[in-house]
Amino acid sequence: MSALEARLNEDLKTALRERDALRRGVIQMIRSQILLERKKGSHEEIDDARVLRLIQGHAKKVREALEQAEAVGRQDLAEQARKELEIVDGYLPAALGAEELARIVEAVVAAQTDRGPKAMGAVIKEVLARTEGRADGKSVQAAVRKGLGLG
Repeated sequence: MSALEARLNEDLKTALRERDALRRGVIQMIRSQILLERKKGSHEEIDDARVLRLIQGHAKKVREALEQAEAVGRQDLAEQARKELEIVDGYLPAALGAEELARIVEAVVAAQTDRGPKAMGAVIKEVLARTEGRADGKSVQAAVRKGLGLG
């Protein structure tokens, strides 16, 4: 069991003891994703990187739900999504700042031989590998576009 998965299990026990329904629900949702992933892989061990990707996927879904709730004017659902997102963010590494991300993009672009739109995919792939889950795809794409002079 990975360290992150063990932390989720301990936090679930704490949420159950404290009768924190929201935290319990969020953790159970993440754990169910982990169990599904383990089942797909024929019960193999799941490392922290895969658990982190599953948590990031859940965070993305909650952010989308938040945007949709705000778009239709459902402040009650938006507030619920904000609370869930706060819990999920506790399991994610600290996000990179814009300056740090720009420096990483600059370094990757400088190492690239290709320039322009053709290099974008390779640069994004390398930047995502270097950021290790500390930056989301949208912000990486925007930084790469800016770094390549495409927008």
